[in-house]
Amino acid sequence: MRDYDVAVQTVVYQDYDLDGLLAELAGTPVDTVELWGAHLSPADDETTIEAGEAALAEAGVSVCGYGVADLEGTGEAEAHVAFADRLGADYVTVNYPPVRDDITEALCDLGETYGVDVAIHNYSGVHHDDLDAVFSSVADVRDVLERHDHPRLGVCVDTGHFLVMDEAPEEVVPALGERIRAVHLKDTSEAEIEDAPGAGVLDLREFVGLLDEHAALEEPLVVEYELDENVTAELVEAYERIRAAMA
Repeated sequence: MRDYDVAVQTVVYQDYDLDGLLAELAGTPVDTVELWGAHLSPADDETTIEAGEAALAEAGVSVCGYGVADLEGTGEAEAHVAFADRLGADYVTVNYPPVRDDITEALCDLGETYGVDVAIHNYSGVHHDDLDAVFSSVADVRDVLERHDHPRLGVCVDTGHFLVMDEAPEEVVPALGERIRAVHLKDTSEAEIEDAPGAGVLDLREFVGLLDEHAALEEPLVVEYELDENVTAELVEAYERIRAAMA
């Protein structure tokens, strides 16, 4: 089984600022992040961005991806893709209405221009009442990927949201296959609708095996959850479960 790196989506630390989350990560085995815009974004002033870049470098934390960028139109897309490139990220995760082919086309062009992969992120009814405004099913994602067969356009599989929508990994991963550019490892359980990976119904070993068989993922497996307490302890435990699943 492939030995994937393990990263964390910094939304896990939504109650911390950038310096605070980096201090928390220092006590974990995780040194790679997918950076959330509330911690650092293209909307920040140049002084703030430079300070954030310096803090990441000093902490020895690398950025594999940036997002999720919520897009309402084509005009705001370039700022996010360019920012991902500036951070040294390989991909940007994005969210927008599936019918907006104009946004998809703009993202494909920008991905090619900046050499950054664009990964469509799936959602569920957990955060969105209007599911027509987001990608909420395998069919939503496949339809857009088939209409836009561009090498820079793919998908970020959020396992938790697919599970909430009753779409199982054994259906999702083969259906999306080599268009999988990133993964958010999230779980769902009786205790928490958005739980740490391996704490609920997600079979981590099965999921990694499916990636090995059907995808060509080169990016880290990104841990994501939204819990109120013990977020760092949960991260360490999730990391250990993922490493054990790949053993």
